[in-house]
Amino acid sequence: MSKTLHEAMVEVDVIDAAGRIIANPKRNAVAASSATVLALAMATERMWEICIEAELLARAVRLPITGDDHNDHLRDDTIQHQLDRVTELMAALRGEPSKSGE
Repeated sequence: MSKTLHEAMVEVDVIDAAGRIIANPKRNAVAASSATVLALAMATERMWEICIEAELLARAVRLPITGDDHNDHLRDDTIQHQLDRVTELMAALRGEPSKSGE
């Protein structure tokens, strides 16, 4: 990817672009710039990643509490990991700095 394309893509408001395309698909989808198309594709990939992590979180939450300290600790750790992952991915999608170094 060229530096110019990447710089232009970073400036795209993907929610606004998606709304314009939805409002008039024939006109706006054809008129979309390469930066807009790339930004929408990358946002779609990121959102899919969040969906997968959220599904894993839902599965972890449904794990039974067994009364066995080891198993229950693993369950709690798994839930916390998935919560952290979804939070991290959402922050990245919003363009917020990573907090993983804290």
